[in-house]
Amino acid sequence: MLARIEYALRETWASFRRNFTLTLAAVLTSAIALLLVGATFLIQRAFENLLVQWRGDVAMIVFVRSDASPEQVALIDSTLRAAPSVIDVEKIRYLDKTESYAEAQRIFAGDPVTLSLLTPETIPTQFKVVPITEDADLVRSLAGQYRTLP
Repeated sequence: MLARIEYALRETWASFRRNFTLTLAAVLTSAIALLLVGATFLIQRAFENLLVQWRGDVAMIVFVRSDASPEQVALIDSTLRAAPSVIDVEKIRYLDKTESYAEAQRIFAGDPVTLSLLTPETIPTQFKVVPITEDADLVRSLAGQYRTLP
């Protein structure tokens, strides 16, 4: 039995030496195929992780017209807080003109042309809103509802 295994291994090795090019091509083909399969699984896992990050990090910005009165801003705030089943009311944040301008400076730091068009007087105030639901249609309907507010 051991002699047969030894004979098979000896003949295999002799065949590999005789057909070195074919052996090298087979080994390289197998290595490339395994590399592609591994890369595919790695890319799939990376996309899954990216989608998980995006799912938990959805936010809406409700811009307020620059001519809105404090009463209208209070109306928007109360309207936003009236939907606790859809919006995380603990995370609602109002940014006045100064805070909005500071955030715009941070966001557009690499774009001086856009930043030069904004001033603390012309930038709108805004509410930052974090929806609780992951239902995209519901978030879109909320956005449509808030468009009618001042």
